Amino acid sequence: MYTFSDFGLCCGSIASADFRTLAESAGDAGFGSITLWPSVFERALADGLTAADMRSILDANGLVVTELDPLCTWLPITLDPGDIAARFYSYDEAVFFRMADELGARNLNVIQATDDPIDPTAVVDALGALAERAEHHGLLVSVEFLPWSPIRDLATALALVGDVGTNVGVNIDIWHHLRSGGTVEDLEALDATTIAAVQINDVAPEAWEDPLRETAVARRLPGEGSSNTAAILTALYGAGIRVPLNVEVFSRDLQRLDSPAAALRIADSIRSLTG
Repeated sequence: MYTFSDFGLCCGSIASADFRTLAESAGDAGFGSITLWPSVFERALADGLTAADMRSILDANGLVVTELDPLCTWLPITLDPGDIAARFYSYDEAVFFRMADELGARNLNVIQATDDPIDPTAVVDALGALAERAEHHGLLVSVEFLPWSPIRDLATALALVGDVGTNVGVNIDIWHHLRSGGTVEDLEALDATTIAAVQINDVAPEAWEDPLRETAVARRLPGEGSSNTAAILTALYGAGIRVPLNVEVFSRDLQRLDSPAAALRIADSIRSLTG
């Protein structure tokens, strides 16, 4: 079974933290890895940190970066400035490749955040081309599915990854999996070679009418929602999934805590499941 050391902290779980605070909070809570948004990286540069400074901060806190998240501009989509995901569309792949080159990382996570009609062949071609470019920067592309997106569930994401075939896998966000109708049995049947990453969290007993709002502010900590997180972890482990497991909990309750306290609260939820 997984141990605590298998889990990393998603930077979005303490979204207000700058780079140094993110690293120190994650390290103090016992995590050995983090994910990174381009906004955090660019804020660090604007605050005067160099890439060498950031590497030193990671090393001092015993951390590596496992995932760069999320690249949205791999598809030709334009969002209204007021859209909840609009800020992520201001970053193209160049900043992600720079982050990988300067800080190191394993995965480049991509999403299709809107339901814009794009020819499926064009999606496969775009993902394949991105996967080829990413490989030159040591990155494996992970595809995260979203219930409101054309890449809406595990089966759809697996089919897309299968069509591309090289340097790409699925990122299973447990919240999205459950809210898209996925089950523990789906996870038990997985081919481990198709999975690039997993984002761990939990769901409330009742789904909100607005899933985008719910996923942004009302996720539950692992083991503290209505799903059986222990069974989910057992299913993933039993399927041979040995990829970055990152805890991603967007929660108003966590946002009320300072970053060190939030990171520790997240770590405690994982420790309660792994012993």
